[in-house]
Amino acid sequence: MKRLLFSLLVLCSVVAWGQGLENLTVNGATRTMIVHAPAGLGESPALVIACHGANQDANYHSTVNSAWIEVSDREKFVVVFPNGENKFWDISGNKDIDFVLAIIKEMESRYGINTNRVYMTGFSMGGMFTYHCANRIADRIAAFVPVSGYPMGEKIAASSRPVPILHCHGTGDDVCVFSGVQPTLDAWIKRNGCNTTPVTTRPYPVGNPNANTTRTDWLDGENGVEVSLLAFDGKGHWQCEDKAFARVSDEGWAFMNRWSLGPDAPKVASVEPEDGSFDLPQSGLDITLSFDEAVETDGVTAVLAGASTSCELEVSASGHDMTLSMPAGVTLPKGSYTLTVENVKGESGGVMKKFTCGYVIGIEEVGEQLAVKTVFEPDLRATQGSVGEGIPAGWYRCNSRANGEKDEKEQNSANTGGARMKYFLEGGDFSEGFYLSARDYDKCEITYGRYDGYRLHLVPGKYTVNFNSIFWNKGSLDGKVTFDFTVAGIDGSPVTRFGSLASTGNLDENSGRTIEGSTLHAYEFEIPTEGDYLVSYTMTSGWAAVIVGGLKITTSASAADIYKGGFLRAMAAAVKLYGSIAPEYLELQEVVNLKSVIDAYEGFTSTSPSRYEAATAEVLAAIEAVNASVAGVDDVVADGEQPVSVEYYDLSGRRLSGRPEGIGIACYRYLSGRVVTKKIVSE
Repeated sequence: MKRLLFSLLVLCSVVAWGQGLENLTVNGATRTMIVHAPAGLGESPALVIACHGANQDANYHSTVNSAWIEVSDREKFVVVFPNGENKFWDISGNKDIDFVLAIIKEMESRYGINTNRVYMTGFSMGGMFTYHCANRIADRIAAFVPVSGYPMGEKIAASSRPVPILHCHGTGDDVCVFSGVQPTLDAWIKRNGCNTTPVTTRPYPVGNPNANTTRTDWLDGENGVEVSLLAFDGKGHWQCEDKAFARVSDEGWAFMNRWSLGPDAPKVASVEPEDGSFDLPQSGLDITLSFDEAVETDGVTAVLAGASTSCELEVSASGHDMTLSMPAGVTLPKGSYTLTVENVKGESGGVMKKFTCGYVIGIEEVGEQLAVKTVFEPDLRATQGSVGEGIPAGWYRCNSRANGEKDEKEQNSANTGGARMKYFLEGGDFSEGFYLSARDYDKCEITYGRYDGYRLHLVPGKYTVNFNSIFWNKGSLDGKVTFDFTVAGIDGSPVTRFGSLASTGNLDENSGRTIEGSTLHAYEFEIPTEGDYLVSYTMTSGWAAVIVGGLKITTSASAADIYKGGFLRAMAAAVKLYGSIAPEYLELQEVVNLKSVIDAYEGFTSTSPSRYEAATAEVLAAIEAVNASVAGVDDVVADGEQPVSVEYYDLSGRRLSGRPEGIGIACYRYLSGRVVTKKIVSE
């Protein structure tokens, strides 16, 4: 629900959610998975379950072996990478079938997924398991995309309904050899009642003469289903994500997205007030949802919950619009609220199971500066003289093995070797940090908050954590190793985890240098109750290593402070700039435009983040135009505190037209002429 700030008079932390290993209890057993839900996920998203191969795991399949996360970010669906027990799948019984059903249930509860649009894919043994699911739970999965894997024994196609299948396989596969593909597909062609004379397309995709891929489609099955094959010339036993061919993740999603178990749910086209709105009235609030089709009110529930209270809203509908109204006489306390709307049925018969958005009710005053407070910024150099490359005051390190064996180092342990402090030259992205590596252990964890005098005490509210990371050597860079950052209660109970965090850069095992080119991480989390908390870095990638540093935790800025405050600070800068210009320049068109903008937005108020963004952008553009037109004129009063314009660049130095996705560089320009560059990370 938090939006990226457009106003550049306020520099705040960017929220970027990481994906980490999560637990899910299935029939009394703890199973693990990685869940990726992209920023901007809409209501009723699709779900893709992507299974790894034998002796692989969810982390490898999500980061190295497939491009599902990339496609998920682009197409806005949830993707889950489950872990098989002992890195294998049950391809004959129901143990992992139950795991898949539990994942579907959990994702429905968490993200309101469209259960008619759940899809299954898997590599190698994961492909075998995909076929097993097609036979056992075709009523829960809309389409199947097995990759480089098929049943090794009898080719059974006994699904409860005809099922769409896209099989992907390299012709040079020496593990699951290509000759076994056609007998498997023949069974499904027969089961689905498809035309036995296929349509062959080569090269595929059409228009790419160098694709070296053949697509074969057996069409016109029962209920219109199809069986298709993508054959990659000469490719071995891996998931082909080579853009010179047809990429499995791209083609898989394009195939999946054509199939559904039933009518799609109605989709919210717009909501007014928009998601993230603030300064909303404490009574008499009406909310309008506009759908892409006519909707009914029967069975619909709509609740505003927050600030230790909740309010059930009255529901009415007319055509595509649904109005949710606070009951007469109800006054809600100030605070943050979540609107939850459930069970909206559209005229096509589909049901939107859940829609949520966030609001702030009650007027909030904002100041001249962004109201952000630093609550934790450890000085890792304070004990350098006594511990050297060891474990500094307040920190604890534990290396552990799966058998329970541990190597623990308490605070103030000097020159410990292994995971420890590292120091670098000043002037870079950061100058001291932890060398994070499990080495010959299974897991390495470095934690702050265990010791008296070094507690992290937090009160309820939202916080933003920032830190940087960089690969220690080329092997770690090439292996794309990742790490986790965790916030937990003092008893170790988890609050939040940001996992599988990636890095950039390479220090070539050299600490006698400045650090440049690291990844800036910025994440938001919420603390439910006042108390002492632990923060930890964790890594499980053997001898690979990253350096992490620059840790800082701040309170999160409110929406009103970001958007309304950003606009008001922009207006103040515009008024100050106009008042500083000498009379001989007042007739310049850019100066005239600046005055027009100031006049147009005098007294402007809104509850909408996007309207404040647009207004702030217009004010900033007018300021930048004046600065450009009167560059070098002494009459422009310097203001070294707040930037008035920004330029964006990628990491190669190429100027961009807008804020970059992922990591980039922002160049802030001030009224004084001062220029500051900062690395940024966007959702």
